[in-house]
Amino acid sequence: MNSSKYIFNRLIITISLFILSPEIFPESPYKKTIYNAFINREMYKWKDVIVTIETKNPPKTLDQKLELINYYYGYIGYLIKKKQYETAEIYIIKGEKLIDKLFIISPNNATIYSYKGSFIGYRITISKFKAFLLAAESSANLNKAYELDPSNVQANIDKGNIMFYAPPLFGGDKKEALKYYLKGAKLIETNRETDQNWAYLNILTMIAKIYEIIDQPLQANQTYEKILRKEPDFYWVKMDLYPKFREKHK
Repeated sequence: MNSSKYIFNRLIITISLFILSPEIFPESPYKKTIYNAFINREMYKWKDVIVTIETKNPPKTLDQKLELINYYYGYIGYLIKKKQYETAEIYIIKGEKLIDKLFIISPNNATIYSYKGSFIGYRITISKFKAFLLAAESSANLNKAYELDPSNVQANIDKGNIMFYAPPLFGGDKKEALKYYLKGAKLIETNRETDQNWAYLNILTMIAKIYEIIDQPLQANQTYEKILRKEPDFYWVKMDLYPKFREKHK
């Protein structure tokens, strides 16, 4: 039981640090606001988008509903990081209700399975005594997502998350995690979805962090530089991760 709690709590911590769903909505009027909220750590703007969608533009199409789930997903991670668990649970409930409706519309959608597994994981973080009961369900949904579509970006991120945060005794492997993250980043690049895409920046950041962990500083440095070429104002890398890396390797 303790082992299951450890693996899945670490997984959800990752999500809370913005290892989020890579769904891209290029025609969305909210894309730029969400992106700027992410790179500047202005999550009140992220919440404003959610409120606007809920009150003024309720989603009608599958893509619009996935977009709203995506924003719930990111905001819940932020709330959990801030230990605002009661508010987080409100958005978990909203997200799960919408996810269940989407399964009826699109029962073999890999992205929906990824969301399902992740929202269950959020519940584990909030109510750790449920970890033993929910861990298997969360894992099953994440594995189902990857089985349905190995080229799904979210499925690759989730596989990378599990490999990154699970202890070696339970299948954790940083180098295997790197493979999934690299694949996810490559898929985004191939699809030409790198512009104003916060998920892309985040995947690259995790890649850089793994390179640091496995003692490949040259590759880590190259990845950090790639991130800042793409987005010079990305606060997390510009003001935190990269300065610490350079200080360590100067």
